[in-house]
Amino acid sequence: MVLRASYGTLALLGYNEKIVEGQQTAFFMLDGKCVFDCWFCSHARNAKTPSKFLSRVTWKEVDLSEAAERAKKSPQIKRICLQVVSYSGYKEDIVEALNKFSGKPVSVSVRATNFDEVKLYFDSGADMVGISIDAATDKLYRKIRGGSIKEVLNLLERASLEYPGRITTHLIVGLGETEKEMIGVIDWLLKRNITVALFAFTPIKGTKLENHKKPPLSSYRRIQLAHFLLKKKLISFEDIRFNEKGEIVDFGIDIKEISEEYIKKAFLTQGCPNCRRPFYNESPKGVLYNIHDERLLEDFQLPDLSSS
Repeated sequence: MVLRASYGTLALLGYNEKIVEGQQTAFFMLDGKCVFDCWFCSHARNAKTPSKFLSRVTWKEVDLSEAAERAKKSPQIKRICLQVVSYSGYKEDIVEALNKFSGKPVSVSVRATNFDEVKLYFDSGADMVGISIDAATDKLYRKIRGGSIKEVLNLLERASLEYPGRITTHLIVGLGETEKEMIGVIDWLLKRNITVALFAFTPIKGTKLENHKKPPLSSYRRIQLAHFLLKKKLISFEDIRFNEKGEIVDFGIDIKEISEEYIKKAFLTQGCPNCRRPFYNESPKGVLYNIHDERLLEDFQLPDLSSS
């Protein structure tokens, strides 16, 4: 087993002193040679990116037993997140890691292939299980990830019925979908009580999409806000109006009638409880697509949400 910890997690565990404010989840990666070849991923079968990277984050190898003990003793760590590469033997390693991290809520993010696999992780102590979609349409899914999005949606739906409120998924904005297509799948997921974590596409050197651009910030903000309003049941999908490009032109509600303090929460990182994923999508020196600390909202200016 190769277990890695993100740079920010190393500080939470006491391996270094540079703690990221607001981080309450310890992020670990079970690493190995992936059998899949997702075009955006640094761990894809044909990617030329060093294995120490996942997205733009550096991950250092750590000892499972020692890391688990440190995590259990840390009052700042509220949750463990296991991000899993689909290598030979990963299922057995997940079960072992869940045993070691018992005592803290553990989220498992894995490309599960069937319901029995999902059940195995819950039976082994997982608090939440994430099955990523990433690409929002079947066409993009087949092209970029390989396989059928319908099979993944079917698995997500069955798992959400068996484990209500405990299933999560990831969606990457900016792979080629329209805002309408992205909001459509978000709406489908929320109606099934599936937690949605949004990511902005991040080009990684050595991957097939290394020259693909990040999504426009204005588009990402509109999708974040639509997700938030749908999640809070302030609007329905049918309330939203789109232009001929599939861009949101009206959210179906007067945003000005909602308190600015409340609306700002739409732009926080979404996912499992206590999950903030600091600087996963962006450099600390750049614009934050996902805001990882509520204290940063104090100086956050509401964006221009108009479409092109």
